Amino acid sequence: MRRWSGFPGDNSDPSIRQWLAGVLMEAGGSMLGDPRECAAMADRIMAGVDDRSRTVLDVLERRYDEAELNRIGHWLDQVLAGIPVQHALGWTDFRGLRIACGPEALIPRPETEEVVQWFLEGMEAVAQGHEPGNVRVVDVGTGTGCMALAIKAARPRWEVWGMDISEAALELARKNAKDLGLDVHWVLADALDPQAADWPDCVHGIVSNPPYIPRSEAISMAPHVRDREPGLALFVPDSDPLIFYRALAQRALHHLRPGGGMVAECHAEFTREVANCWQLEVGDSEVLCDLQGAERAVRLIRP
Repeated sequence: MRRWSGFPGDNSDPSIRQWLAGVLMEAGGSMLGDPRECAAMADRIMAGVDDRSRTVLDVLERRYDEAELNRIGHWLDQVLAGIPVQHALGWTDFRGLRIACGPEALIPRPETEEVVQWFLEGMEAVAQGHEPGNVRVVDVGTGTGCMALAIKAARPRWEVWGMDISEAALELARKNAKDLGLDVHWVLADALDPQAADWPDCVHGIVSNPPYIPRSEAISMAPHVRDREPGLALFVPDSDPLIFYRALAQRALHHLRPGGGMVAECHAEFTREVANCWQLEVGDSEVLCDLQGAERAVRLIRP
């Protein structure tokens, strides 16, 4: 039985989309800060039924039947209950790949797509002079596998590794790899364990979106992030916010070949400290800014 009885009589795509955004806006809450966010959330929910572009849907004069409206209403209920829309739908888009999502791993975010692009750009010079099949890269703290899989999709002949301390996250990453038909080496490993022997001996590139949020910031975070995504992938001790970046620097010293590149997403308040840490320990580093001008990541090239 349909839980939502307030669907508009007009079941066209624009009408249902507008109605959804209105319900979300009326509900408010921590996830829904302004009309644009509500419209974007409505678009995500609608994509669960039909993820073609709105231009295509308009041309086709797309309308939704009762079964489809029931699904939309079910996802709406979950979102209004505080469940991230990506968990409600079970997937999100990442650089054109459909990535399955769940509470086992962080939800892939648009800003991390930029990190992948920066990594690929930095690797252009690194990969020159090497046969593509001989280029090896490692994604540390892979989670859903979104970065490793996006890199493999963009550079099919590279050897790509994805590592995580969570077996549950790796199972999700393996599922995504199977669904996408992409071959990645998945390894259970602790990024903070210097004795871990699971790394390949020599790599050309390292990419990571490690935990970087000081634990004290949890209180100010949106509940659907703080309570619904794994703290293991989010938080670091207040006393040592660079703990993972120092570990990455040590891995670079031992495993990154001369001329190799490394990129890691960072907390905006610590990017300069990360760059300085890497500069002192490994080689030349630079801070990278996203499209909004926020300092988002650090890239390193080992001399």
